Amino acid sequence: MHPHVKKLLELQKVDQEISSLTKDIDLLPAEEAKRKKKLDELDRQSAEKRAALQKAELDSRALDKAVRGSDDEIKRLNERLNTVRNNAEYQATLFQIEAVRKERDLTQDECLKLLESVETLKAAAAVAQTAADAERKVFEGFLAEANKLRQERAGDIDAGRQRRKVMTDGIPEDILREYEGLYKTRDRLAVCAVQDSYCQGCYNKITVNDTARVRGGSSVVRCGSCQRILYQGN
Repeated sequence: MHPHVKKLLELQKVDQEISSLTKDIDLLPAEEAKRKKKLDELDRQSAEKRAALQKAELDSRALDKAVRGSDDEIKRLNERLNTVRNNAEYQATLFQIEAVRKERDLTQDECLKLLESVETLKAAAAVAQTAADAERKVFEGFLAEANKLRQERAGDIDAGRQRRKVMTDGIPEDILREYEGLYKTRDRLAVCAVQDSYCQGCYNKITVNDTARVRGGSSVVRCGSCQRILYQGN
């Protein structure tokens, strides 16, 4: 086996160990973002329900105040009937009382409808808040577990990376760059075996000449199909 290929094969084993350790950790940011988006949406829905409830409560209080104001106005007008001096003024006051009473009844009906909706909105707001609180608890649990996983694997990952730094010494930069590119694009298998003249990375047959070169170990040989770096398997 060519010395550079031998070093790359050893390096690949370390890289695969590191990848195995970091695989789950690398997925955490995307998972966290997805969970956070879901929580934010539930919080938004809960806030909307609370805002709708608050508005309904404020509007119902305003209508109730208007009803009480109409009652006071009707009382004042009734008292005025006792002081009017002629029939025309008396009839005008009666007309005013009737108009205020009609407006008061309409306002009261609207107020009652709002009060009924307040109960429905309270229930909806409570359900939305419960859902948001439950999701927040799940999200916080996920963050705790993610942090625990990072802490548990930090030492092993750091040790692996330190070993990797040592192992790259002596490997030409161009071959190392080639290997690293293949490792990323060839499913963490940049260096692979040849068995019975077949590349074990893509399972395509390599040429007779390349088979001989791989067996000879005098040069770095690439698969003509997948460009992986080859070595002779058992």
